[in-house]
Amino acid sequence: MFRLLMMLMLLTPGPALAEETAQSERCRAMVNGSEVVVEEDRFATFADEVKRREKLRNWPSRRWNKTWGIPPACDSGVLYDYLATTIPTEEIDGYCLTSNAEQGYFLVPGNRNYRGMCKKTICERVNTTAEETAEITRDLTRSTLQSATNPENLRAVAHKSGALILSGTASSLSTSLSAAGATLMTALSTPAALAAVGVSVVAVGGAVYMCSDG
Repeated sequence: MFRLLMMLMLLTPGPALAEETAQSERCRAMVNGSEVVVEEDRFATFADEVKRREKLRNWPSRRWNKTWGIPPACDSGVLYDYLATTIPTEEIDGYCLTSNAEQGYFLVPGNRNYRGMCKKTICERVNTTAEETAEITRDLTRSTLQSATNPENLRAVAHKSGALILSGTASSLSTSLSAAGATLMTALSTPAALAAVGVSVVAVGGAVYMCSDG
């Protein structure tokens, strides 16, 4: 009987193994300045398109993190698939993932590649003051609430991912956000912004970004 009990104990996964097994099915990512943990096995539809080289590149850190009980970083395919289940279709179609060290990933208008990342859209942080950031956020909020009355060449979205986005041409954005401060107006008046087919002003996580089609 004693030997039988010992065999059963050896065959039964211990707490550490069970925890590692559970965490091996999860990954983590920074989205709009907040960390999310994703059950990656449930979000594999888009991830199937993620090419082998991304998985191989992430493999060493994924192995180390699992060993120490920390969920590995999500690859962009899993993350995009996860966001697609939590965000309305009209707010995910036509959007791609961009990222930076401060906010992590966030969605912006643009064509995406096989990883869900932006193909051409380039986002740069606008060095606005705290007052300018607050004013821009208020203007974007007002634009989303008045979306029915916005000019046809403007599109305002209060994104479920946590971002406020106003898209259009640089000149139409300048008109709509004329009271938002000189810093943003200067950014919208650059030759690159004026030449871009589409420009978006994004307020997310207490920061303001200007994104263009590159």
